[in-house]
Amino acid sequence: MANWLKRYVAVLLAGVLALTAAGCNKDDQEDSGESSSSEAERDPNWPVSMGDIRIPERPEAIVSLSPALTEILCELGAQDRLIGISDYCDYPESVTDRTRCGTAQVVDLEQMEELEPDVVFTSSPLTQEDTVQLQQMGAEVVVLGYARTLDELEEVYVTAATAIDGMLDGEDLGVEVFSELKKGYQALRSASETVDRPGAIFLRMTPLTMATGDTPLHEWLANYVGVENDAAGYTGWQYPQEEAVNLYPDVIFYDVSIDPAYFQSTQVYSTTDAVKQGRCYPVDTVLLERQSARMLDTLMEMFLQVHPDVELDFEAPAPEPEPETEPEPDETSSSEDEEMLSLDDATQIQE
Repeated sequence: MANWLKRYVAVLLAGVLALTAAGCNKDDQEDSGESSSSEAERDPNWPVSMGDIRIPERPEAIVSLSPALTEILCELGAQDRLIGISDYCDYPESVTDRTRCGTAQVVDLEQMEELEPDVVFTSSPLTQEDTVQLQQMGAEVVVLGYARTLDELEEVYVTAATAIDGMLDGEDLGVEVFSELKKGYQALRSASETVDRPGAIFLRMTPLTMATGDTPLHEWLANYVGVENDAAGYTGWQYPQEEAVNLYPDVIFYDVSIDPAYFQSTQVYSTTDAVKQGRCYPVDTVLLERQSARMLDTLMEMFLQVHPDVELDFEAPAPEPEPETEPEPDETSSSEDEEMLSLDDATQIQE
């Protein structure tokens, strides 16, 4: 009788174990199926991970604290998601009715808290305190500074596009949008390397505040306008007063805030070939500070003012980049001068 009972219990336990194993296998198969389905449905665009940037999903609420980036974001098609802009943003007109959120230097955190942005774009770093508070609100801060070269400018476009549209779609969008601009820049660069390059200056403010060799603007003048910068040997946006007697540019570009009659009324400029031959051209410096598509239009206009008979070849191959050289420091420069005309668009010069 005892042996029969033992055999019965053993058979019963075996059945229970078999049923348990079958159930486990079914659960494992279901879990595996769910996992495979989840992997198949995962969007390869998100999350975005670039350096310190982490954006978990497509941002639907964007704030720009930079006039330059506001223009670029609109070029990338994000105007409908742009809910806030800086106090300085004035273009395109279609977004000027957006909520004003201060500047990179003075962020309106109360307004930000009301808007609840997913991403905040800026051209210059925010304070650590502002950055932390925005992150605590759930916003990712993306800093995209002023570009000195064409490659850096392309990186700004591609990074901005990736932040708003994802790792794959965004990158494709940035490359596509910038590719049309790139043709124009390459045409200017190729033409600038073949023309006779007159001496020129870019006067930002009178009497001698101009683009010197250490400024980002110098790179764009030298490479895309077809001129030699007569202030290239100096730094800090200042041409030395004691050297003014030797300043004889063939061409003068000057900010639109300067009265053109000024050049005839001052000895420094009235005797130059630029003034005598009427080769003084007003330029809206803001368009060069903002580095959107309007910067290309401005550089092209400047080039054609100096070289009106040159036909630009928009199918020209990209020229080989020249090695960058640092300008020799001048004893008259100072760190204060170098910061004086930072081309950060959030701190525009008030004339």
